[in-house]
Amino acid sequence: MAQKKNNYNKNNYRNNNYNHSHNHNQSRKRDYVKDNRDTVAKEITREINHNSTLEKGESQKKKKHPIVNFFLFLTLVSSLAYFGITLWTGSNSVNFFRSLINSVLLVIFSILFIAICVTNPNRKKGTIFLGSFFLLLFNLFGGLTTLGIVSVPSIGQVADFQGKSLTEVVRWAEKNDITLNQDYEYSDMVPAYSIISQDMEQGTKVKDINELTVSVSEGPNPDKEIIVPEMNGWDTERVINYVEDNYLNNVEVSFRESISPQDTVIEQSDSGSMRRSEKLELTFSLGEEADTSDVKLVDLTDMSEFAATLYLKQHQIKYEIKKDFSNKIERGNVSNQSIQPNTMVKVNSDEDKVVVTISKGKSIKVPNLKDMSMVEITNWVIENKLKLEFTNQYDDSIKENCVISANYDKGDKIEQGSTVKVVISKGKLVMEKFKSLDEFKAWADKYGIAYEEKHEFSEDVPQGEVISYSHKKGDTIKNGDSIIITISDGKECKVPDVVGMSKKEATEALEEAGLNYNFVTQSSSKSKNTVIKQSISAGSKVSSGTTITITISSGKQTEYREDNSSSSHSSSSGSSSSGSSNSSSSGGSSNPTPAPTPTCDKSITTTVWIYPDLISNDPNTTCNNIKNKYSSVHFSCSYVSNGPGIGLVVNSDDIDGHELNHCDTYVLKINKG
Repeated sequence: MAQKKNNYNKNNYRNNNYNHSHNHNQSRKRDYVKDNRDTVAKEITREINHNSTLEKGESQKKKKHPIVNFFLFLTLVSSLAYFGITLWTGSNSVNFFRSLINSVLLVIFSILFIAICVTNPNRKKGTIFLGSFFLLLFNLFGGLTTLGIVSVPSIGQVADFQGKSLTEVVRWAEKNDITLNQDYEYSDMVPAYSIISQDMEQGTKVKDINELTVSVSEGPNPDKEIIVPEMNGWDTERVINYVEDNYLNNVEVSFRESISPQDTVIEQSDSGSMRRSEKLELTFSLGEEADTSDVKLVDLTDMSEFAATLYLKQHQIKYEIKKDFSNKIERGNVSNQSIQPNTMVKVNSDEDKVVVTISKGKSIKVPNLKDMSMVEITNWVIENKLKLEFTNQYDDSIKENCVISANYDKGDKIEQGSTVKVVISKGKLVMEKFKSLDEFKAWADKYGIAYEEKHEFSEDVPQGEVISYSHKKGDTIKNGDSIIITISDGKECKVPDVVGMSKKEATEALEEAGLNYNFVTQSSSKSKNTVIKQSISAGSKVSSGTTITITISSGKQTEYREDNSSSSHSSSSGSSSSGSSNSSSSGGSSNPTPAPTPTCDKSITTTVWIYPDLISNDPNTTCNNIKNKYSSVHFSCSYVSNGPGIGLVVNSDDIDGHELNHCDTYVLKINKG
C-alpha cells in the first residue's frame, strides 16, 4: 500500500509539473504571437509607405525629364520626313517601290516604339532616350542619303548611279574591276556628264557582272521636236527667255516699221511642231517711225549670241560676228566687242560697225593621256566639256587599267564638245581551255586574236577535232601572236589502185582500206563492169571514211548517124508538093498539103558525167565546160544561190551518170554563191 501511495504521489507530481509547464508554454506563445503581430503590422505599414514614396518619386522624376518626350516627338517627325523625302525624290529611282516600302515600315516601327514608350508605366528614361536618339539618327541619315547629300559606298553591290557624276561611276568601276561602257544621250532634265540610266539594277552583286553600261547625258538635244507657240505681240525679253529656255538654235530676227507697239513680234515664219534646229524667222516692230538718233552701246559681254544680235538689230547697229577661244566666257556667249560699252554709235553706219566675238570655249590643250588614269581622264573631260569614249583591250606590254592609245596626242588643241576616244588596257590575255574548235574561234574573234589551222592524221583524235594549240592553257597571248590550231584528219588511209578491177574486186579493196565509195557508169571500149577511172589517184593519203567515186564501164556507145535517104525523100516530097500546088492553083479548087512535122528519136542518148575537172569557181565557166563536153545534149544554165561551193552543179543528182536524150533540153542549176 505504501508503495502504491508513493507511485500515486509521483504521478500527481508529474501531472502537476506537466500542467504547470504546459500553461507556461501557452502563455509564452500568446505573448510571442502578440509581439510578432505588432512587428508584421509595422513592417507592412513601412512597406506601404515606402512604395507610396517611390511612386511619388517616379511621378516627380517623369515630370522632371521632358527631354525624353521631346526626343520621342523628334523621332516621329523624322520618320515622317524620311517618308516624304522618299515620295518626293524616289519616283526617279529604279528601286522606288522598295524604298517606299522601307520608309513605310520605318514609320510604322517608329509609331509602335513611341506608343510602347509612352504607355509603359515602368519605362526607363535612359533606354528610351538612347533608342529614340539612334532611331532619329537613322532617319536623318536615310533622308540625307536619299537627297544625295550623303553618299554611301556600295560594298559588293551595284549602286544607283542615276543623276550621279560620270566621275563617280568611273571611280567605282575602276575600284571593283568592272568594265564601264558609256552611251551618250541627249537630255533636257539631266545635266551634262551625269548618269541618265544604267543597265544593271541597284543591288546586283558585283561578282555576278563583268561590265556596266551607263547612259551619260550630253545636254539638250539640238534636233528635238518641240511645240513652238504663236509669239505675235511678245516683247523682245520674253522671246529671248523662251528661245534660251527651249534651246532653239536657228532663230533669225529682223525689224521693220509698223503701227504695232515697238519691240514686239509682228510676224512669225512657223509655229507648232518643229525641231529646235529648224529655221524660225521672227519680225519685230520698230514702231511707226524708226529712231535714227545715236545709240549708247551697252555691254554685250557674256550675252548669248542670239540676245546680242537681237539687241544690235533692234537698235539698227551694224555688226560682224567672229568666233574665238575664251578661257573666261562660256561657249556661245559674247567674249569681246570692238567698240567699248557706253560709246555713242551711229545707226546703220559702216564706220561704227561692231565686231562681236563669240566664245568657242576654252582652248583645250590635250595632256599626255597615256600618263593619266581613267578617273583623271574623266575629270579632265568633264571640266573641259568634252565627250569621252572608253574601250578595253588586252595588251601584254601595258599594265592593266593604263592607257594604250588615244585619238588625240599630247599638245593637240581641241574644242568643247569633241569626243575623246581612249583605249584602256585589260592587262595580259592568257590562253584558256576550250571544249571545242567553235568555242576557241568565238573567243579568238572576240579579242581579235589571229589564228591558223593545219591538219594532221591522228589515230586517237576523231576527224575534225583539235589535236593541239600552239599555246598552252595559262600562256600569255602577246601582241601580234597568231595561234596555230592542229586539227585531226582522222586515221590515215592509202588509196588502192582499183582501175582494171571488176566492181566486186574494187568494192573489197576499198572496204579493206577503210574508204567509202560510190559507183557511176560510163560508155567505154573496156569490157562492161570494169573499173575505168577512180576520182582519187592510187597511192594518195586520205582520211579514213573518205568517199571515192569509181567509174564503171557500161560497154561501147551506139553512135547516132543521119539518114541520107530520109533527107532525099524529104526533098523529093518538097518537089512533088510544089508541083501539086501549081496544079491546084491552075485548077483553082485544091488546098495546099501542109509540110510534115519534124520528129526526134529520144532513144538516142548520151551518158553524162560531171567530172571534177569540169567544175570551176566561175559559174559561167562550169556551164560552158559541160556544154562543150556534151555538145550533143541540149543544156541551159540557171544560176542560184545555194550556200558554199561556188560553181558546183546543185542538181547534179539529176544529171550525173544519167542517160540524157538528144531531144529534150536539160537545165543545169549552178551555184553562184
